[in-house]
Amino acid sequence: MKKTLLALASALVIAACGGGGTATPPPAPKISFAMGAQNGSSVSGTADVVKSAGSFTLTVKLTGLQANSSHITHIHAGKCAVPGSVAYALQQLVADSSGAASVMTVVPTGYSVPSFGWYVNIHHGPDFSAPANAPSISCGDMPNA
Repeated sequence: MKKTLLALASALVIAACGGGGTATPPPAPKISFAMGAQNGSSVSGTADVVKSAGSFTLTVKLTGLQANSSHITHIHAGKCAVPGSVAYALQQLVADSSGAASVMTVVPTGYSVPSFGWYVNIHHGPDFSAPANAPSISCGDMPNA
């Protein structure tokens, strides 16, 4: 009887600890690319894309920004060297006191870079209310993948 209870208790412990359960799916693969400085700025960093069904998540991480500054961001049609119009608005990028910033946006379309390209553009200012806000301070061409 003791052996039966011990075997039953052992089976319950193994089951409770994950034995025989379903495996956790692996994380979605990331597509990474560089964000380069533009127009004499020192703003650079990286961007990561994670694909989902019908959307993708874009995370941009930058350094070299003015402390506590705010920047309008977009995905544009084209390439950094051949700029085009805005394709998707992204979340506002806000730097911390050291001039570093990170922003994540879920873009409501599948990740399929068109033949003419897409690029991420970080603008100088928080909006387009003044001409000085519009120039790009960091840009990155999004890879086909």
